[in-house]
Amino acid sequence: MTIRKRTLRKFEPGLGDFGDLPDKKVADTKESDTWTIITALDRILSKAQDSRLSAEFWESVKNPLAYLREMLGLTDIQIVALAMLIEAGEPMSWKSMGNYLGCSRLSVMVYSEEIEELIAQRWAFRKCVHDITGYSEGITLAHGVVTALRHNKPFVPEKIDGLTEQQFVDKLEKHINKSMNDRNTEFADDEEWMVQLAQANPHLPLCQEVLRFDDIHVQSLLLMIVVDYAQWEGSDGEGLTFQTIDGLYPDEYECDFMREDLRNGTHLLIEGGYIEHKCNDGQADTEQYMLTRKAKTELLSAYTPSHSKCKRMRPSDRLLRSHHSIKEKLLFFNTTEQEQIARLTRLLSTDNLPSIQQRLEEQGMRKGFACLFYGAPGTGKTETVLQIARQTGRDLMQVDIAGLRDKWVGESEKNIKEVFQRYRRLCRHSEVMPILFFNEADAVINKRTTNVEHSVDKMDNAMQNIILQELEDLEGILIATTNLTSNLDRAFERRFLYKVEFHKPDVDVKAKIWRSMLKDLSADDAHQLASHFDFTGGQIENVARKRTVDYILSGKFASVDEIEAYCQAELLGGKDRRSIGFVKPSLS
Repeated sequence: MTIRKRTLRKFEPGLGDFGDLPDKKVADTKESDTWTIITALDRILSKAQDSRLSAEFWESVKNPLAYLREMLGLTDIQIVALAMLIEAGEPMSWKSMGNYLGCSRLSVMVYSEEIEELIAQRWAFRKCVHDITGYSEGITLAHGVVTALRHNKPFVPEKIDGLTEQQFVDKLEKHINKSMNDRNTEFADDEEWMVQLAQANPHLPLCQEVLRFDDIHVQSLLLMIVVDYAQWEGSDGEGLTFQTIDGLYPDEYECDFMREDLRNGTHLLIEGGYIEHKCNDGQADTEQYMLTRKAKTELLSAYTPSHSKCKRMRPSDRLLRSHHSIKEKLLFFNTTEQEQIARLTRLLSTDNLPSIQQRLEEQGMRKGFACLFYGAPGTGKTETVLQIARQTGRDLMQVDIAGLRDKWVGESEKNIKEVFQRYRRLCRHSEVMPILFFNEADAVINKRTTNVEHSVDKMDNAMQNIILQELEDLEGILIATTNLTSNLDRAFERRFLYKVEFHKPDVDVKAKIWRSMLKDLSADDAHQLASHFDFTGGQIENVARKRTVDYILSGKFASVDEIEAYCQAELLGGKDRRSIGFVKPSLS
Protein backbone atom coordinates (compact mmCIF):
# COMPACT_ATOMS: atom_id res chain seq x y z
CA MET A 1 0.00 0.00 0.00
CA THR A 2 1.43 3.37 -0.98
CA ILE A 3 0.42 6.98 -0.57
CA ARG A 4 0.15 9.02 -3.75
CA LYS A 5 3.10 11.39 -4.12
CA ARG A 6 1.55 14.72 -3.23
CA THR A 7 1.09 17.15 -6.10
CA LEU A 8 -1.85 18.93 -4.43
CA ARG A 9 -1.45 22.42 -3.01
CA LYS A 10 -0.21 22.60 0.55
CA PHE A 11 -2.26 23.94 3.44
CA GLU A 12 -1.37 27.39 4.69
CA PRO A 13 -2.29 27.30 8.37
CA GLY A 14 -4.82 29.79 9.57
CA LEU A 15 -7.12 29.37 6.58
CA GLY A 16 -8.87 26.21 7.71
CA ASP A 17 -9.09 22.97 5.78
CA PHE A 18 -10.47 24.31 2.49
CA GLY A 19 -10.40 27.29 0.17
CA ASP A 20 -7.94 29.02 -2.12
CA LEU A 21 -4.65 29.61 -0.40
CA PRO A 22 -2.43 32.67 -0.78
CA ASP A 23 1.04 32.29 -2.19
CA LYS A 24 2.76 34.21 0.57
CA LYS A 25 4.34 32.26 3.41
CA VAL A 26 3.44 32.94 7.01
CA ALA A 27 5.94 32.28 9.75
CA ASP A 28 5.41 29.17 11.87
CA THR A 29 5.39 31.31 14.99
CA LYS A 30 2.31 33.15 13.72
CA GLU A 31 0.70 29.99 12.36
CA SER A 32 0.74 28.36 15.75
CA ASP A 33 -1.98 30.74 16.89
CA THR A 34 -4.41 29.52 14.20
CA TRP A 35 -3.45 25.89 13.67
CA THR A 36 -5.95 23.06 13.84
CA ILE A 37 -4.98 19.44 14.28
CA ILE A 38 -5.66 18.80 10.59
CA THR A 39 -3.65 21.75 9.26
CA ALA A 40 -0.71 20.92 11.53
CA LEU A 41 -0.76 17.30 10.35
CA ASP A 42 -0.94 18.45 6.76
CA ARG A 43 2.13 20.65 7.22
CA ILE A 44 4.06 17.70 8.68
CA LEU A 45 2.87 15.36 5.92
CA SER A 46 3.99 17.73 3.14
CA LYS A 47 7.44 18.06 4.68
CA ALA A 48 7.73 14.32 5.38
CA GLN A 49 7.50 13.25 1.74
CA ASP A 50 10.94 12.02 0.59
CA SER A 51 12.48 13.59 3.71
CA ARG A 52 14.27 10.40 4.83
CA LEU A 53 13.40 11.61 8.34
CA SER A 54 16.47 13.79 8.18
CA ALA A 55 17.54 16.32 10.80
CA GLU A 56 16.43 19.07 8.41
CA PHE A 57 12.95 17.56 8.30
CA TRP A 58 12.61 17.46 12.09
CA GLU A 59 13.80 21.04 12.31
CA SER A 60 11.30 22.22 9.65
CA VAL A 61 8.31 20.79 11.53
CA LYS A 62 9.33 21.41 15.12
CA ASN A 63 6.56 23.96 15.72
CA PRO A 64 3.59 21.92 14.37
CA LEU A 65 5.02 18.88 16.18
CA ALA A 66 5.09 20.81 19.45
CA TYR A 67 1.46 21.85 18.90
CA LEU A 68 0.35 18.27 18.18
CA ARG A 69 2.35 16.74 21.04
CA GLU A 70 0.43 19.01 23.39
CA MET A 71 -2.94 18.39 21.71
CA LEU A 72 -2.68 14.62 21.16
CA GLY A 73 -0.15 13.39 23.70
CA LEU A 74 1.77 11.44 21.03
CA THR A 75 5.48 11.25 20.19
CA ASP A 76 6.98 12.85 17.09
CA ILE A 77 7.23 9.62 15.06
CA GLN A 78 3.72 8.61 16.11
CA ILE A 79 2.46 11.95 14.77
CA VAL A 80 4.24 11.38 11.45
CA ALA A 81 2.77 7.87 11.21
CA LEU A 82 -0.67 9.26 12.05
CA ALA A 83 -0.41 11.83 9.24
CA MET A 84 0.57 9.16 6.70
CA LEU A 85 -2.23 6.79 7.78
CA ILE A 86 -4.83 9.54 7.46
CA GLU A 87 -3.57 10.46 4.00
CA ALA A 88 -3.50 6.83 2.85
CA GLY A 89 -7.02 6.09 4.09
CA GLU A 90 -6.07 2.41 4.05
CA PRO A 91 -3.75 0.06 5.95
CA MET A 92 -0.03 0.72 5.41
CA SER A 93 2.87 -1.67 5.59
CA TRP A 94 6.36 -0.78 6.80
CA LYS A 95 7.45 -0.79 3.16
CA SER A 96 4.77 1.68 2.02
CA MET A 97 5.69 4.03 4.87
CA GLY A 98 9.34 3.85 3.81
CA ASN A 99 8.39 4.53 0.20
CA TYR A 100 6.57 7.71 1.15
CA LEU A 101 9.37 8.92 3.38
CA GLY A 102 11.98 8.06 0.75
CA CYS A 103 13.86 5.61 2.97
CA SER A 104 14.12 1.87 3.52
CA ARG A 105 11.64 -0.30 5.37
CA LEU A 106 14.29 -0.98 8.03
CA SER A 107 14.74 2.74 8.62
CA VAL A 108 11.06 2.98 9.56
CA MET A 109 11.12 -0.22 11.61
CA VAL A 110 13.69 1.41 13.89
CA TYR A 111 10.66 3.16 15.37
CA SER A 112 8.60 -0.02 15.73
CA GLU A 113 8.36 0.29 19.53
CA GLU A 114 6.70 3.69 19.26
CA ILE A 115 4.32 2.39 16.55
CA GLU A 116 3.50 -0.58 18.80
CA GLU A 117 2.67 1.90 21.55
CA LEU A 118 0.26 3.63 19.15
CA ILE A 119 -1.45 0.24 18.75
CA ALA A 120 -1.38 -0.40 22.50
CA GLN A 121 -3.12 2.95 23.06
CA ARG A 122 -5.72 1.75 20.50
CA TRP A 123 -5.19 4.59 18.05
CA ALA A 124 -4.38 1.94 15.47
CA PHE A 125 -4.38 -1.82 15.02
CA ARG A 126 -2.56 -4.38 12.93
CA LYS A 127 -3.99 -5.45 9.62
CA CYS A 128 -2.53 -7.48 6.78
CA VAL A 129 -1.76 -5.54 3.61
CA HIS A 130 -2.03 -7.27 0.23
CA ASP A 131 -0.02 -6.15 -2.79
CA ILE A 132 1.57 -7.78 -5.84
CA THR A 133 4.23 -9.41 -3.65
CA GLY A 134 1.64 -11.04 -1.35
CA TYR A 135 0.58 -10.32 2.22
CA SER A 136 2.62 -8.27 4.67
CA GLU A 137 2.09 -6.87 8.15
CA GLY A 138 0.55 -3.44 8.27
CA ILE A 139 -1.33 -1.05 10.50
CA THR A 140 -4.50 1.00 10.09
CA LEU A 141 -6.24 3.64 12.16
CA ALA A 142 -8.92 2.71 14.66
CA HIS A 143 -12.50 3.66 13.90
CA GLY A 144 -13.27 7.19 15.09
CA VAL A 145 -9.74 8.64 14.94
CA VAL A 146 -10.27 10.73 11.80
CA THR A 147 -13.68 11.96 13.00
CA ALA A 148 -12.24 13.17 16.29
CA LEU A 149 -9.28 14.93 14.66
CA ARG A 150 -11.52 16.50 12.02
CA HIS A 151 -13.44 18.14 14.87
CA ASN A 152 -10.12 19.32 16.32
CA LYS A 153 -10.37 16.99 19.31
CA PRO A 154 -7.92 14.34 20.51
CA PHE A 155 -9.06 10.78 19.98
CA VAL A 156 -10.23 9.02 23.15
CA PRO A 157 -10.18 5.23 22.66
CA GLU A 158 -13.16 3.21 23.78
CA LYS A 159 -12.61 1.66 27.21
CA ILE A 160 -12.39 -2.06 26.63
CA ASP A 161 -10.28 -3.33 29.52
CA GLY A 162 -11.21 -4.38 33.06
CA LEU A 163 -14.63 -5.71 31.99
CA THR A 164 -16.80 -8.26 33.77
CA GLU A 165 -18.12 -11.28 31.84
CA GLN A 166 -21.46 -9.53 31.41
CA GLN A 167 -19.88 -6.30 30.22
CA PHE A 168 -17.54 -8.15 27.87
CA VAL A 169 -20.24 -10.12 26.04
CA ASP A 170 -22.67 -7.18 26.03
CA LYS A 171 -20.01 -4.99 24.41
CA LEU A 172 -19.11 -7.75 21.97
CA GLU A 173 -22.75 -8.26 20.98
CA LYS A 174 -23.43 -4.53 20.60
CA HIS A 175 -20.38 -4.03 18.38
CA ILE A 176 -21.15 -6.99 16.13
CA ASN A 177 -24.82 -6.03 15.76
CA LYS A 178 -23.88 -2.50 14.75
CA SER A 179 -21.21 -3.69 12.36
CA MET A 180 -23.37 -6.33 10.68
CA ASN A 181 -25.99 -3.70 9.89
CA ASP A 182 -23.41 -1.36 8.36
CA ARG A 183 -22.69 -2.17 4.72
CA ASN A 184 -19.49 -0.07 4.83
CA THR A 185 -17.69 -2.23 7.39
CA GLU A 186 -15.61 -5.33 6.76
CA PHE A 187 -15.64 -8.40 8.96
CA ALA A 188 -11.83 -8.42 8.90
CA ASP A 189 -11.93 -5.18 10.91
CA ASP A 190 -14.34 -6.80 13.38
CA GLU A 191 -11.96 -9.72 13.80
CA GLU A 192 -9.16 -7.36 14.77
CA TRP A 193 -11.43 -5.53 17.22
CA MET A 194 -12.62 -8.77 18.83
CA VAL A 195 -9.07 -9.98 19.39
CA GLN A 196 -8.13 -6.60 20.89
CA LEU A 197 -11.12 -6.88 23.21
CA ALA A 198 -9.99 -10.34 24.33
CA GLN A 199 -6.40 -9.18 24.75
CA ALA A 200 -7.58 -6.30 26.96
CA ASN A 201 -9.42 -8.69 29.30
CA PRO A 202 -7.07 -11.64 29.93
CA HIS A 203 -8.56 -12.11 33.41
CA LEU A 204 -11.78 -13.53 31.91
CA PRO A 205 -11.94 -17.33 31.37
CA LEU A 206 -13.43 -16.86 27.88
CA CYS A 207 -10.63 -14.51 26.82
CA GLN A 208 -7.99 -16.88 28.18
CA GLU A 209 -9.35 -19.65 25.96
CA VAL A 210 -9.68 -17.39 22.92
CA LEU A 211 -6.05 -16.30 23.27
CA ARG A 212 -4.86 -19.91 23.36
CA PHE A 213 -5.34 -19.98 19.59
CA ASP A 214 -2.95 -18.30 17.17
CA ASP A 215 -5.34 -18.21 14.21
CA ILE A 216 -7.47 -15.05 14.19
CA HIS A 217 -10.25 -16.88 12.31
CA VAL A 218 -10.49 -19.48 15.06
CA GLN A 219 -10.52 -16.75 17.70
CA SER A 220 -13.24 -14.74 15.95
CA LEU A 221 -15.37 -17.81 15.18
CA LEU A 222 -15.52 -18.75 18.86
CA LEU A 223 -16.52 -15.20 19.76
CA MET A 224 -19.15 -15.09 17.00
CA ILE A 225 -20.72 -18.25 18.39
CA VAL A 226 -20.69 -16.56 21.81
CA VAL A 227 -22.65 -13.68 20.24
CA ASP A 228 -25.14 -16.18 18.81
CA TYR A 229 -25.50 -17.75 22.26
CA ALA A 230 -26.14 -14.32 23.75
CA GLN A 231 -28.92 -13.60 21.26
CA TRP A 232 -30.64 -16.98 20.95
CA GLU A 233 -29.84 -19.02 24.07
CA GLY A 234 -32.44 -21.70 24.78
CA SER A 235 -34.53 -20.98 21.65
CA ASP A 236 -34.98 -22.89 18.43
CA GLY A 237 -32.85 -20.22 16.73
CA GLU A 238 -29.71 -20.92 18.75
CA GLY A 239 -26.80 -22.00 16.58
CA LEU A 240 -24.63 -20.00 14.17
CA THR A 241 -25.45 -21.16 10.64
CA PHE A 242 -22.94 -22.31 8.08
CA GLN A 243 -24.40 -19.69 5.71
CA THR A 244 -23.47 -16.94 8.18
CA ILE A 245 -19.94 -18.30 8.55
CA ASP A 246 -19.58 -18.77 4.79
CA GLY A 247 -20.63 -15.16 4.18
CA LEU A 248 -18.33 -13.66 6.80
CA TYR A 249 -15.05 -15.37 6.14
CA PRO A 250 -13.06 -14.79 2.92
CA ASP A 251 -12.73 -17.26 0.07
CA GLU A 252 -9.15 -18.23 0.78
CA TYR A 253 -7.19 -21.42 1.34
CA GLU A 254 -7.21 -21.44 5.15
CA CYS A 255 -10.89 -20.54 5.46
CA ASP A 256 -11.87 -23.25 2.98
CA PHE A 257 -10.23 -25.78 5.29
CA MET A 258 -12.10 -24.22 8.20
CA ARG A 259 -15.43 -24.69 6.40
CA GLU A 260 -14.64 -28.30 5.58
CA ASP A 261 -13.51 -29.08 9.15
CA LEU A 262 -16.68 -27.55 10.59
CA ARG A 263 -18.93 -29.76 8.50
CA ASN A 264 -16.83 -32.84 9.14
CA GLY A 265 -16.70 -32.19 12.90
CA THR A 266 -12.88 -32.03 12.91
CA HIS A 267 -12.46 -28.30 13.56
CA LEU A 268 -10.19 -27.26 16.45
CA LEU A 269 -13.10 -25.74 18.35
CA ILE A 270 -15.18 -28.91 17.99
CA GLU A 271 -12.35 -31.25 18.95
CA GLY A 272 -11.47 -28.95 21.86
CA GLY A 273 -15.00 -29.19 23.25
CA TYR A 274 -15.84 -25.51 22.75
CA ILE A 275 -18.54 -25.86 20.09
CA GLU A 276 -20.68 -28.66 18.63
CA HIS A 277 -23.14 -29.36 15.85
CA LYS A 278 -26.66 -28.41 16.83
CA CYS A 279 -28.99 -31.29 17.63
CA ASN A 280 -32.29 -31.05 15.73
CA ASP A 281 -34.88 -33.75 16.33
CA GLY A 282 -32.21 -36.10 17.65
CA GLN A 283 -29.84 -35.63 14.69
CA ALA A 284 -26.69 -33.53 14.39
CA ASP A 285 -27.17 -30.56 12.07
CA THR A 286 -23.81 -29.98 10.40
CA GLU A 287 -25.07 -26.60 9.15
CA GLN A 288 -25.40 -25.03 12.63
CA TYR A 289 -22.88 -24.61 15.45
CA MET A 290 -23.42 -23.71 19.09
CA LEU A 291 -21.47 -23.57 22.35
CA THR A 292 -21.21 -26.81 24.28
CA ARG A 293 -22.76 -27.03 27.71
CA LYS A 294 -19.25 -27.23 29.17
CA ALA A 295 -18.20 -24.01 27.41
CA LYS A 296 -21.29 -22.20 28.65
CA THR A 297 -20.81 -23.25 32.27
CA GLU A 298 -17.03 -22.90 32.49
CA LEU A 299 -16.37 -19.87 30.28
CA LEU A 300 -19.57 -17.86 30.81
CA SER A 301 -20.78 -18.87 34.26
CA ALA A 302 -21.34 -15.23 35.31
CA TYR A 303 -23.05 -14.15 32.08
CA THR A 304 -26.82 -13.81 31.53
CA PRO A 305 -27.78 -13.93 27.81
CA SER A 306 -29.58 -10.89 26.42
CA HIS A 307 -31.91 -12.92 24.15
CA SER A 308 -31.99 -9.85 21.89
CA LYS A 309 -32.97 -11.80 18.76
CA CYS A 310 -35.53 -13.88 20.67
CA LYS A 311 -37.30 -10.67 21.71
CA ARG A 312 -37.78 -9.81 18.06
CA MET A 313 -39.31 -13.20 17.29
CA ARG A 314 -42.74 -13.76 18.80
CA PRO A 315 -43.12 -16.82 21.03
CA SER A 316 -44.80 -19.75 19.33
CA ASP A 317 -47.86 -19.51 21.53
CA ARG A 318 -48.43 -15.95 20.28
CA LEU A 319 -47.76 -17.03 16.70
CA LEU A 320 -50.61 -19.51 17.00
CA ARG A 321 -54.07 -18.14 16.26
CA SER A 322 -56.88 -20.15 17.79
CA HIS A 323 -59.61 -21.31 15.43
CA HIS A 324 -62.10 -20.23 18.11
CA SER A 325 -61.04 -16.58 17.58
CA ILE A 326 -61.95 -16.64 13.89
CA LYS A 327 -65.37 -15.16 13.22
CA GLU A 328 -67.67 -16.96 10.85
CA LYS A 329 -67.95 -15.23 7.51
CA LEU A 330 -70.08 -16.23 4.55
CA LEU A 331 -67.93 -16.46 1.42
CA PHE A 332 -69.11 -16.63 -2.19
CA PHE A 333 -67.06 -18.13 -5.02
CA ASN A 334 -67.37 -18.99 -8.65
CA THR A 335 -68.44 -22.61 -9.20
CA THR A 336 -64.93 -24.00 -9.87
CA GLU A 337 -63.34 -22.38 -6.82
CA GLN A 338 -66.31 -23.35 -4.64
CA GLU A 339 -65.91 -27.05 -5.53
CA GLN A 340 -62.14 -27.01 -4.95
CA ILE A 341 -62.42 -25.25 -1.60
CA ALA A 342 -65.23 -27.52 -0.39
CA ARG A 343 -63.20 -30.58 -1.35
CA LEU A 344 -60.09 -29.27 0.41
CA THR A 345 -62.09 -28.44 3.54
CA ARG A 346 -63.48 -32.01 3.66
CA LEU A 347 -59.97 -33.41 3.17
CA LEU A 348 -58.51 -31.33 6.05
CA SER A 349 -61.30 -32.21 8.48
CA THR A 350 -60.28 -34.06 11.64
CA ASP A 351 -62.43 -37.00 10.50
CA ASN A 352 -60.68 -37.51 7.18
CA LEU A 353 -57.08 -36.27 7.34
CA PRO A 354 -55.60 -38.82 9.81
CA SER A 355 -56.81 -41.82 7.82
CA ILE A 356 -55.71 -40.26 4.52
CA GLN A 357 -52.22 -39.59 5.88
CA GLN A 358 -51.99 -43.12 7.23
CA ARG A 359 -52.88 -44.58 3.83
CA LEU A 360 -50.34 -42.36 2.11
CA GLU A 361 -47.61 -43.40 4.53
CA GLU A 362 -48.44 -47.08 4.04
CA GLN A 363 -47.93 -46.63 0.31
CA GLY A 364 -44.61 -44.86 0.79
CA MET A 365 -45.95 -41.45 -0.22
CA ARG A 366 -45.44 -38.07 1.42
CA LYS A 367 -47.91 -37.29 4.20
CA GLY A 368 -47.81 -33.50 4.05
CA PHE A 369 -50.36 -31.28 2.35
CA ALA A 370 -48.97 -28.09 0.80
CA CYS A 371 -51.60 -25.86 -0.79
CA LEU A 372 -51.27 -22.70 -2.87
CA PHE A 373 -54.03 -20.12 -3.17
CA TYR A 374 -53.28 -17.64 -5.95
CA GLY A 375 -55.09 -14.85 -7.72
CA ALA A 376 -55.73 -11.11 -7.79
CA PRO A 377 -55.84 -9.11 -4.54
CA GLY A 378 -59.22 -8.95 -2.87
CA THR A 379 -60.50 -12.27 -4.21
CA GLY A 380 -60.75 -13.86 -0.76
CA LYS A 381 -57.60 -15.97 -0.49
CA THR A 382 -56.67 -14.99 3.07
CA GLU A 383 -60.24 -15.12 4.38
CA THR A 384 -60.68 -18.56 2.83
CA VAL A 385 -57.70 -19.86 4.80
CA LEU A 386 -59.21 -18.46 8.00
CA GLN A 387 -62.59 -20.06 7.32
CA ILE A 388 -61.01 -23.43 6.49
CA ALA A 389 -59.16 -23.27 9.81
CA ARG A 390 -62.39 -22.41 11.64
CA GLN A 391 -64.43 -25.13 9.94
CA THR A 392 -61.80 -27.84 10.43
CA GLY A 393 -61.04 -26.85 14.05
CA ARG A 394 -57.37 -26.20 13.31
CA ASP A 395 -55.34 -23.38 14.82
CA LEU A 396 -53.19 -21.22 12.53
CA MET A 397 -49.48 -20.54 12.80
CA GLN A 398 -49.26 -17.43 10.62
CA VAL A 399 -45.83 -16.41 9.37
CA ASP A 400 -44.72 -12.80 8.85
CA ILE A 401 -42.64 -13.16 5.68
CA ALA A 402 -41.12 -9.67 5.95
CA GLY A 403 -40.05 -10.39 9.54
CA LEU A 404 -38.00 -13.38 8.40
CA ARG A 405 -35.52 -11.23 6.52
CA ASP A 406 -32.43 -10.17 8.42
CA LYS A 407 -29.46 -7.99 7.45
CA TRP A 408 -27.10 -10.60 8.84
CA VAL A 409 -25.82 -12.97 6.21
CA GLY A 410 -27.29 -16.37 7.06
CA GLU A 411 -29.70 -15.13 9.73
CA SER A 412 -32.68 -15.07 7.34
CA GLU A 413 -32.03 -18.73 6.60
CA LYS A 414 -31.93 -19.41 10.33
CA ASN A 415 -35.24 -17.62 10.76
CA ILE A 416 -36.99 -19.71 8.12
CA LYS A 417 -35.58 -22.90 9.63
CA GLU A 418 -36.86 -21.85 13.02
CA VAL A 419 -40.37 -21.39 11.59
CA PHE A 420 -40.52 -25.01 10.46
CA GLN A 421 -38.91 -26.25 13.68
CA ARG A 422 -41.56 -24.43 15.71
CA TYR A 423 -44.31 -25.81 13.51
CA ARG A 424 -43.06 -29.38 13.96
CA ARG A 425 -42.96 -28.85 17.70
CA LEU A 426 -46.52 -27.48 17.65
CA CYS A 427 -47.67 -30.51 15.68
CA ARG A 428 -46.15 -32.85 18.26
CA HIS A 429 -47.79 -31.07 21.17
CA SER A 430 -51.18 -30.21 19.65
CA GLU A 431 -54.17 -32.49 19.86
CA VAL A 432 -55.28 -31.25 16.42
CA MET A 433 -52.61 -30.56 13.81
CA PRO A 434 -52.40 -26.77 13.15
CA ILE A 435 -52.06 -25.10 9.75
CA LEU A 436 -48.83 -23.34 8.82
CA PHE A 437 -49.94 -20.21 6.96
CA PHE A 438 -47.63 -18.22 4.65
CA ASN A 439 -49.68 -15.17 3.71
CA GLU A 440 -48.51 -13.10 0.72
CA ALA A 441 -45.64 -15.47 0.11
CA ASP A 442 -44.55 -13.94 -3.22
CA ALA A 443 -41.15 -12.95 -1.85
CA VAL A 444 -40.11 -16.49 -0.94
CA ILE A 445 -41.63 -18.65 -3.70
CA ASN A 446 -40.70 -16.66 -6.79
CA LYS A 447 -38.12 -17.79 -9.31
CA ARG A 448 -34.62 -18.25 -7.95
CA THR A 449 -31.86 -15.99 -9.24
CA THR A 450 -29.54 -17.88 -11.58
CA ASN A 451 -26.73 -15.33 -11.92
CA VAL A 452 -26.16 -14.47 -8.27
CA GLU A 453 -24.18 -11.23 -7.93
CA HIS A 454 -25.48 -9.70 -4.72
CA SER A 455 -25.65 -11.03 -1.17
CA VAL A 456 -29.41 -10.36 -1.15
CA ASP A 457 -29.87 -12.70 -4.13
CA LYS A 458 -27.76 -15.33 -2.42
CA MET A 459 -29.86 -14.98 0.75
CA ASP A 460 -33.15 -15.26 -1.17
CA ASN A 461 -31.96 -18.37 -3.01
CA ALA A 462 -30.80 -19.96 0.23
CA MET A 463 -34.17 -19.23 1.88
CA GLN A 464 -36.02 -20.72 -1.08
CA ASN A 465 -33.87 -23.86 -1.05
CA ILE A 466 -34.66 -24.35 2.64
CA ILE A 467 -38.40 -23.94 2.01
CA LEU A 468 -38.27 -26.38 -0.91
CA GLN A 469 -36.61 -29.00 1.27
CA GLU A 470 -39.06 -28.36 4.11
CA LEU A 471 -41.99 -28.80 1.70
CA GLU A 472 -40.46 -32.07 0.60
CA ASP A 473 -40.27 -33.25 4.23
CA LEU A 474 -43.59 -31.71 5.31
CA GLU A 475 -45.82 -33.96 7.41
CA GLY A 476 -48.38 -31.31 8.31
CA ILE A 477 -50.49 -28.72 6.50
CA LEU A 478 -49.09 -25.63 4.80
CA ILE A 479 -51.16 -23.06 2.92
CA ALA A 480 -49.48 -20.20 1.04
CA THR A 481 -51.19 -17.31 -0.66
CA THR A 482 -49.76 -15.19 -3.46
CA ASN A 483 -50.95 -12.51 -5.86
CA LEU A 484 -48.32 -13.29 -8.49
CA THR A 485 -47.98 -16.64 -10.23
CA SER A 486 -46.19 -15.72 -13.46
CA ASN A 487 -42.93 -15.62 -11.52
CA LEU A 488 -43.55 -18.80 -9.49
CA ASP A 489 -40.55 -21.11 -9.41
CA ARG A 490 -41.28 -24.45 -11.11
CA ALA A 491 -39.80 -26.33 -8.17
CA PHE A 492 -42.42 -24.77 -5.89
CA GLU A 493 -45.20 -25.47 -8.37
CA ARG A 494 -44.43 -29.20 -8.19
CA ARG A 495 -44.37 -29.27 -4.40
CA PHE A 496 -47.82 -27.74 -3.94
CA LEU A 497 -50.25 -30.64 -4.08
CA TYR A 498 -53.36 -28.47 -4.24
CA LYS A 499 -53.36 -25.25 -6.25
CA VAL A 500 -56.51 -23.12 -6.23
CA GLU A 501 -56.80 -20.11 -8.50
CA PHE A 502 -59.09 -17.35 -7.22
CA HIS A 503 -60.73 -15.51 -10.10
CA LYS A 504 -62.71 -12.33 -9.83
CA PRO A 505 -66.33 -13.25 -9.04
CA ASP A 506 -68.81 -13.42 -11.94
CA VAL A 507 -71.90 -11.24 -11.95
CA ASP A 508 -74.13 -13.66 -10.03
CA VAL A 509 -71.52 -14.18 -7.33
CA LYS A 510 -70.90 -10.44 -7.05
CA ALA A 511 -74.63 -9.87 -6.61
CA LYS A 512 -74.64 -12.36 -3.72
CA ILE A 513 -71.65 -10.58 -2.16
CA TRP A 514 -73.41 -7.21 -2.49
CA ARG A 515 -76.52 -8.53 -0.73
CA SER A 516 -74.48 -10.23 2.00
CA MET A 517 -72.71 -6.94 2.71
CA LEU A 518 -75.73 -4.64 2.34
CA LYS A 519 -78.74 -6.47 3.80
CA ASP A 520 -81.32 -3.89 2.66
CA LEU A 521 -80.24 -3.99 -0.97
CA SER A 522 -82.80 -5.47 -3.35
CA ALA A 523 -81.91 -8.34 -5.64
CA ASP A 524 -82.29 -6.10 -8.71
CA ASP A 525 -80.11 -3.34 -7.28
CA ALA A 526 -77.46 -5.84 -6.26
CA HIS A 527 -77.45 -7.35 -9.76
CA GLN A 528 -77.19 -3.90 -11.35
CA LEU A 529 -74.21 -2.95 -9.15
CA ALA A 530 -72.59 -6.29 -9.92
CA SER A 531 -73.07 -5.69 -13.65
CA HIS A 532 -71.78 -2.11 -13.58
CA PHE A 533 -68.63 -2.60 -11.54
CA ASP A 534 -66.02 -5.32 -11.98
CA PHE A 535 -65.17 -5.47 -8.29
CA THR A 536 -63.55 -8.11 -6.13
CA GLY A 537 -65.08 -9.09 -2.83
CA GLY A 538 -62.55 -6.90 -1.06
CA GLN A 539 -63.61 -3.84 -3.05
CA ILE A 540 -67.28 -4.51 -2.39
CA GLU A 541 -66.48 -4.75 1.32
CA ASN A 542 -64.75 -1.35 1.16
CA VAL A 543 -67.91 0.20 -0.31
CA ALA A 544 -70.06 -1.46 2.36
CA ARG A 545 -67.82 -0.11 5.11
CA LYS A 546 -68.01 3.43 3.71
CA ARG A 547 -71.81 3.20 3.70
CA THR A 548 -71.80 2.01 7.32
CA VAL A 549 -69.48 4.85 8.39
CA ASP A 550 -71.76 7.41 6.71
CA TYR A 551 -74.77 5.86 8.45
CA ILE A 552 -73.04 6.21 11.83
CA LEU A 553 -72.33 9.88 11.08
CA SER A 554 -75.63 10.88 9.47
CA GLY A 555 -78.14 8.39 10.85
CA LYS A 556 -79.44 7.36 7.43
CA PHE A 557 -78.45 4.74 4.88
CA ALA A 558 -77.01 5.87 1.57
CA SER A 559 -79.25 5.49 -1.49
CA VAL A 560 -78.33 3.36 -4.48
CA ASP A 561 -77.13 6.47 -6.33
CA GLU A 562 -74.86 7.30 -3.42
CA ILE A 563 -73.59 3.70 -3.38
CA GLU A 564 -72.69 4.14 -7.04
CA ALA A 565 -70.74 7.26 -6.07
CA TYR A 566 -68.84 5.16 -3.50
CA CYS A 567 -68.09 2.68 -6.28
CA GLN A 568 -66.73 5.37 -8.57
CA ALA A 569 -64.51 6.60 -5.72
CA GLU A 570 -63.25 3.04 -5.24
CA LEU A 571 -61.89 3.10 -8.80
CA LEU A 572 -58.41 4.60 -8.74
CA GLY A 573 -58.34 7.87 -10.62
CA GLY A 574 -62.12 7.70 -11.05
CA LYS A 575 -61.70 5.41 -14.06
CA ASP A 576 -64.88 3.61 -15.07
CA ARG A 577 -64.05 -0.07 -15.55
CA ARG A 578 -67.42 -1.04 -17.04
CA SER A 579 -67.49 -3.02 -20.26
CA ILE A 580 -67.04 -1.09 -23.53
CA GLY A 581 -70.35 -0.20 -25.13
CA PHE A 582 -72.36 -0.87 -21.97
CA VAL A 583 -75.15 1.63 -21.47
CA LYS A 584 -75.92 2.14 -17.82
CA PRO A 585 -79.62 1.57 -17.17
CA SER A 586 -81.53 3.48 -14.52
CA LEU A 587 -81.53 2.00 -11.04
CA SER A 588 -84.64 3.81 -9.97
